Amino acid sequence: PSGFTVLDRPAYQTLAWIVDEGPLRATTLAKLVEVDLSVVSRQIKALEGVGFVQRQVDPEDARALLVSATEVGAQAFVTTREQRGEVLREVLADWPEDDRDAFVRLLNRFNVELEAATARRQLPADQTPQQV
Repeated sequence: PSGFTVLDRPAYQTLAWIVDEGPLRATTLAKLVEVDLSVVSRQIKALEGVGFVQRQVDPEDARALLVSATEVGAQAFVTTREQRGEVLREVLADWPEDDRDAFVRLLNRFNVELEAATARRQLPADQTPQQV
């Protein structure tokens, strides 16, 4: 839609981690985003291409690079977050409070169960998840 930033969902998620936790190595970022290093490397390259992130040598290990948000990238992240919040407020504005409360409760339940199901699939076959 017109007036919105160019950050799609994967770019927004990647940039969010960089803004909140950066500077980060690409390997750390891949673990945080829960994608393969090759995927996060492409995302970093795309974000770097539009000037949203920059790479610099890791002062603790000159063989490694750290990725950090530029001022432009941090602002794009903040603007996108604000725009998404505005859209959510608009969508939910006419919902009765009971409906909003039920939506929040069910969405939280969904996220907890989704995370648990994902974690179960990542365990070796001979291990079982601990109770949460």
